[in-house]
Amino acid sequence: MLNERQLLNGQPVVKEALTSLHNWFPVTVQGREIVWRYVQDRFTASFFTDTLQQQNPAQRYLCRTGFDWLKRLEPGLMPSAFIFHTSRCGSTLLTQLLSTLSCCIVMSEPPVIDAFLHMHQTEPESSGGANLRQLILALGQQRSPDETHFFIKLDSWHTQFLPIFRAAFPDTPCWFLYREPDAILASHRRQRGPQMVPGMIASLAAETLEGGDLDGYCAKVLAGFFEAALANVAHLQLINYRQLPDILWQDLLLRQGIDCTSVQLECMRQRAGFHAKDQSIHFSADTPPISSHPILQQRVAPLYAQIEQYRSRGQ
Repeated sequence: MLNERQLLNGQPVVKEALTSLHNWFPVTVQGREIVWRYVQDRFTASFFTDTLQQQNPAQRYLCRTGFDWLKRLEPGLMPSAFIFHTSRCGSTLLTQLLSTLSCCIVMSEPPVIDAFLHMHQTEPESSGGANLRQLILALGQQRSPDETHFFIKLDSWHTQFLPIFRAAFPDTPCWFLYREPDAILASHRRQRGPQMVPGMIASLAAETLEGGDLDGYCAKVLAGFFEAALANVAHLQLINYRQLPDILWQDLLLRQGIDCTSVQLECMRQRAGFHAKDQSIHFSADTPPISSHPILQQRVAPLYAQIEQYRSRGQ
């Protein structure tokens, strides 16, 4: 995850010098300002911030504007689907497969959304739904006639904010990817994400670390993710990790009206054979978890079972 210092790494451009916001993308929010970065390349890396890091330093330009500048943007594509998830459940793989299709704009965890949601939490009067809508449309600017669909993968802790996304885009499908809790915990034991480190994510401040028990903290955070999904389950298409990658071309793309060619399908299948976050590493299935955790068994496992029941009923 990039910190703000890295997001702000660019040559400043005064807003008055801009004749257009074409190729300018919002990267974070500071105070009452939006920070924009100029990006000509497609966002095909595993994460939005990876594309920023891959930019030539000489081509990194930065600009700050007020929220009123959102009205100056050309209309962007409406989001085709929001991708919510529990972390370590195949959501990055899904976005990587989508990004192989030239018709898809794919934004994987753009940090401006998290920055905006944090601002909205501390300033509820900040015109949440309207400004969120405009920020998302700014991310979905169409830069090629081939681009017809726009997908956004959110951060794992954003499921609790699903109502504000639905208020901004009531007709946009919402997908929720998840996995067996033991497997998620095992993945974070190998390399803990920031959401599983106390104090790293402001939205998870309610969870507590007791006696240095990082696995217990992880279990509590996971419980919150599953509880948020169950609270909004009527608005979610549930996708279990075990259904990947086939569910993408057998179901999800068909619902979006995307009919892939045999070449495109083969390209996606080949991409699925490599690690979602590192295309140089061949994919290998995770080894079964060696041990669980009491909080995971007592609190999270029943929530997972409920989600599975909803999925089996076609919720």
